[in-house]
Amino acid sequence: MRVVLLRHAETDRNAADRFQGQADIPLNDEGVRQAQRAARSLPPGDWAAVYSSPMARAAQTAAYAAGRLDVPHHRVDDLRERHLGSLDGLSRAEFARSRPATLRRLLEDPGYAPPGGESGHAARVRFCAALHEVLAAERTAGQVLVVAHGGVLNLLARALPAAGDEPPRLMVGTCRALCLDAEWTAQGRARVALRRWNADPRECATTDRPRTPVTFVDLVDHAKEVTHT
Repeated sequence: MRVVLLRHAETDRNAADRFQGQADIPLNDEGVRQAQRAARSLPPGDWAAVYSSPMARAAQTAAYAAGRLDVPHHRVDDLRERHLGSLDGLSRAEFARSRPATLRRLLEDPGYAPPGGESGHAARVRFCAALHEVLAAERTAGQVLVVAHGGVLNLLARALPAAGDEPPRLMVGTCRALCLDAEWTAQGRARVALRRWNADPRECATTDRPRTPVTFVDLVDHAKEVTHT
């Protein structure tokens, strides 16, 4: 099963390089164009459905894709972005200059929670549980598109072994994708393997097999149990 995890298109806060968190910001004009281009790039085929965070920027991006693919669009609350608390709305560049150590903790320490916000670990657990429910609902599907947010996508990507390239370190771009393969254990638990990150979504919507072995991670255990295949 192929899973395409797409980051939403651009908002005004993205363009201004400000933390966005759970502020419900819609797409700007460029974001609408990005979402439309991404939707047009997805090849029709064995898509089962489009799932998204209910936040405006993700739901809008997903709606264009669902219309293009002619499949249902489902909103799942726990696919929403990490809560950034008091950081919400701050300039990333200014924060990086004034508090570089805190920025590193935000990006690299899953136990860190900004004041009033959510730790990386809590956000990843929540997101992985929601993703598992999505995959369980579409277990016999060929491909599923999930539209979410840069923060939670990066938390997942950093918890998955890289597929040959350098591990993900930078935020996945707007309307860029993580490409996963999913399989099921005998106990009915979904395992996923990272095939590509920060990719053009149309690069993910293929059925090519990996040239080298990939590493599957158990989503139920929130990216902690690793089995090599």
